[in-house]
Order: sequence, then C-alpha cells, then structure tokens
Amino acid sequence: MNGPNIQIFVSCHKECVVPDVPLLRPIQVGAALAERRLAGMLHDDEGENISAKNKSYCELTAQYWAWKNADADYYGFFHYRRYLSFAREPLPADAFGEAHLPCNDEAALKKCGIDGETMAKTIAQYDLIVPQEGGFPERSLNLYRQYCIAPVHHKSDLDFVLGVIREDYPAMYPYAMRYIKRKKGYFCNMFIMKKELFDEYNRWLFSILEKHEKAVDISAYSDQAMRVHGFLAERLCGIFLDYVERTRSLRILKLQRVFFDNVDPEPVLRPAFAKDNAAIVFSANDFYVPYLAALLRSIEQHASPRHNYDLIVLHRDIRPRHRALLQAMLPRDNFSLRFFDVTRPMSRYAHLPLRGHFRVETYFRLLLPELLPDYDKIVYLDSDMIVCADVAELYETDVEGYLLAACRDADTAGLYNGYEPQKKKYTDEVMKLKAPYDYFQAGMLVLNLAQFRKTYTAEEMMRLAASYQWELLDQDVLNMLAEGKVRFVDTAWNVLVDWRGIRIRDIIGRAPQELYQDYMRARRAPKIIHYAGPDKPWTDPESDFAEEFWQASRATPWHEAVLARMSRALAGNAPRRRSLYRAVEDSLLRPIAGVFFPVGTRRREALKKLLRRGR
Repeated sequence: MNGPNIQIFVSCHKECVVPDVPLLRPIQVGAALAERRLAGMLHDDEGENISAKNKSYCELTAQYWAWKNADADYYGFFHYRRYLSFAREPLPADAFGEAHLPCNDEAALKKCGIDGETMAKTIAQYDLIVPQEGGFPERSLNLYRQYCIAPVHHKSDLDFVLGVIREDYPAMYPYAMRYIKRKKGYFCNMFIMKKELFDEYNRWLFSILEKHEKAVDISAYSDQAMRVHGFLAERLCGIFLDYVERTRSLRILKLQRVFFDNVDPEPVLRPAFAKDNAAIVFSANDFYVPYLAALLRSIEQHASPRHNYDLIVLHRDIRPRHRALLQAMLPRDNFSLRFFDVTRPMSRYAHLPLRGHFRVETYFRLLLPELLPDYDKIVYLDSDMIVCADVAELYETDVEGYLLAACRDADTAGLYNGYEPQKKKYTDEVMKLKAPYDYFQAGMLVLNLAQFRKTYTAEEMMRLAASYQWELLDQDVLNMLAEGKVRFVDTAWNVLVDWRGIRIRDIIGRAPQELYQDYMRARRAPKIIHYAGPDKPWTDPESDFAEEFWQASRATPWHEAVLARMSRALAGNAPRRRSLYRAVEDSLLRPIAGVFFPVGTRRREALKKLLRRGR
C-alpha cells in the first residue's frame, strides 16, 4: 500500500477475530506470563519488552514493545474489542461515549469504516487521532474525583504521578490539573500518532510510571487494583493529549470509540464421538439455563449406555459459570455437552419479527445447516421440554429423502378447524399450504441437514422469515419450506401440554378425529413433554405434566433458583385478581372474539389493550 507506514496494534489476551486489514497488527499482551502463545499475531515478550509486567501495565506492554521494536510513520493502539470508528456519521453511543455493536463482522466493519483504504487515507491527513471525549453516568464526577472514589483505585497513586509532573514537567502541571477537573476525558489508552509525537509521549509516560513503580509497594493490592499502571496511564494519556492539543499546532481528528460485544471466532464443531453419535441441539439464553438444565437431566436419566450423546447448545449470552455447571451435570463418558455462540452468524439477520412469548432464540434452528457443516443429521429440541424416553431412538429416525421428521400438530389443526376462524384464511391464503392438517409442530425436529444444504441456504430461509409477520414465526417458515418433504413420527415424541385447561377441550377437540385420537393416545405415554405456550410449570406448578418437570429439576444445581424465581413472581402478583383478558382467553368467548376481532386486525389489538386494563 502506497503512503505512510501505518501500524495499529490490537492488544489481545485471548484468541479473537481481528479484521483482516493490513494496518491492523494483533499482538498478544502478557505473552511472558501466558500459558500458551496465540498463533497468527505478534508477542510482546520478544525483543526489548516489559511483557512480564502485564499484570500492572495491562495493554501498555504492547505499547512499550511497539515503541522499542517497531518502525512506523504512525503508531496506533486498539483493544481486541474496542476500536476507533472511521465512519462519516456517528453511531448511537452510551454515556461513556462508546457505540456498541454485536460483533466485528463484515457488516459492522463497513458501518465503522474500518478498512485499509478508508483508514489510511484518513490517518495520513492528521498528526494525531484521538477518541472523542467520554464522561461518566454520574454526571457530577470529574476525572480526578472518579478515580479517587473508584473501589479498584487508590487516590494516593494518582496524587503521586501528579506530583511527578509538578516536579519533572512544571510547564505541563497547570494543564494536568485543569484536565483532571474536567467531567469528560480521553479514555482507554487509544490513539494514533505520528512517530515523533509517539516517541515523545512514551518517554514522558514511562518515566512517570517507572518512578511510581519504584516508589510504591503494590504487593498488597487486590487483583483489580494491581492493574494500577494501566489505570494511571489512562489519566496520563488524557493529560498528554489535552496538553499537546492546547499548546501545539497539530492537525487533530477525534473519532468515536466502538465496542464489539463479541469478537470470539466461530467454533468449528465436529461430531463428538467417532461412532453411535446421537447429535441433539438446543437453543437457549442465560435466563433459560435452569429450565434447560432440567431438560438435559431428563435426557441423561433416560439415556442408554449403548449410545453416545452429542449435545450442542446454541446461545448468545450463557455465562461461563453456567456453561461449566451444565457440563459438570453430565460427567458420563458417553455424554458431550458443548456451546455454540451464534452472535456472529445471527448479526447478519437483523429485524426478525417477534411476538408474544417468543424470543429471537427460536430462529437459531434455521441456521443449523450452515452452523454444523460436518453434521448430516441432528435432533432439535426446544428448551421448554422434558424427555421421558431415550432420545437416541428418535435420532435413529430414517430421514433419507426428507428434509425433516416431525409430529403433526393437533393444536394448530384445531385452530384451523374453527377455534380461530382467521387461522384458516391465514393458512390457506398467506402460507398457502396444500395440506393444512399436515402442519407440524417444530419444537422437536429430526433435521436432515445434508438435504437442507442441497435445497435452501440459511440466507434464503432467514429472508423468508423476515419477509412477513408470520403468526408462529420460524415454525410457519419451516412448514412452508418443508411441505411434502416431511416424515411424520409418533406424536408421543412431542406431546403438547393442556395449556390453561383449554387446549384439549376447546382447540385439539376441534381437530380432525384422527389427529385428536392420536394426540390423546400419545398423552397416555409421552416420550417428550412440551410445555408450549406462555405458561410453564415454573410459573404454574400445578399445570399439566408439571410433576415431570419438577422431578428433573430437583436433580439439577438450579432447583432452588427455579423455586426462588417462582416465589418472587407469585409474590409480585398477589393478591391477584382474575383478569378480563384471562377470562376471555379461558372461556367460550374466544371463538366469538375471533369472528368479530380477527387476528392481525387493529380491532383485535385494541380489544387486547382494553381487556388488559382489567387485570
């Protein structure tokens, strides 16, 4: 690339995605203390370095390394999740002055102008590029006061370095004192500087920090407070930047900081076992972990030693502690439990419609053919289920020549057959299903991923999902895409609970006789119980099939948490009056409401709002 030699060092302490931009140079910080060296990046323990001081100097070990070992016209510093945005238009930001994006994928980088050409062209026009000033949520705090009261800081440390400036750099001292009394400042030790300025800054900065290091004993500091030299450098960096801005004739550009919530590489999951690998996939979020745990326990309780169980949880936010606890629940040699963070692949699909109790996790299953390229078949289970049989038997379902295997949905058949008059019009005219009574319930699926990859791309499925406000979201989408290519299995593998006591009486009772009788037979010996609907055993402990959930929950580390959540919810609703909304939902008035207030109309939404006021 023609033009000045620009090197922007991206400080990393773990494996992460660093954009493939020639200007960006990922560097492992604290490499001298790390258990392993990260591949494909620089290491701050080579050449002249202070890598072993990373616990107190933080990302400054990369800055010191670049100062002593790299040769460039411009030096810049980003963090593995925090960059400067070169976008023309500002992004929505928090009080700290940062914009947040889900991940640093191609779309996000384009939004931020993070590409070699844009960045190089911009940088070459300036002597100094700094982050825009940010403040604190507590708007009354200035930079000095915030440092002094923060629990991980020591006021004496900041006073010490200010004293060094007063003694060694007296001309700068008035500027330093004025800067730290400001309510906004330059944060995160981020900048891009011309070489001469960078050299001056480092000579000044490290001389101050070295005096502090020699004079102050930090051996008794807490683990967080031990990062003192990185913390002090953030204030010192702001002092230096403000000083040169006020006293030099420099061409200075201020850019917005952007924080990428997820920069982890996409995992590549291959079958966990060489043979008899029964792959079962779930979708969940961190809040749902206690209920997912009960499902996993029920699978383990009904598993056979003849099979291997390859369990994969799709998620975006399950905490490491929760992941570890779930894995510890299943110590058997024939069980593998792994987690797949879908933040990055899902970031490509914004504005997916949601309604009612549905959450965005419901769409994860549409990505499975793309997410698991080394799997030809998997069982997908919703997380609001309990298993009462060996799920490996379900995995053995032959789906050759089909897109998937599933159970016919007697509930939807009853809605279609008169309980919800608008449902027939929607199914016939919007979904345009040729065989509406073959509509399947998608909480349990045996997916032929190999056949899906030959038939549809994930982008095609997601485009259809986002194209309309489908009543049952991706379940409707899957029914349209797979119509005529479904193998139907025993309804016992997906027995819907009798929601609020009306599902059997008023809805499934309206389904064609064959579907009704099949459902009632399956209820007598369910293989999978599905708590479909907004009410669950953990909100109504006397609901249909609740005892099976509680039996499994009691054998998990979250049983007490489930009870505590339920107790808080019940206490918050007491004394609880029966609402007009619930009365209409539970009574024979609902079919009448469906005639005069059809689903999807403004009249129906207005009626809902009116009834909810009576709660």
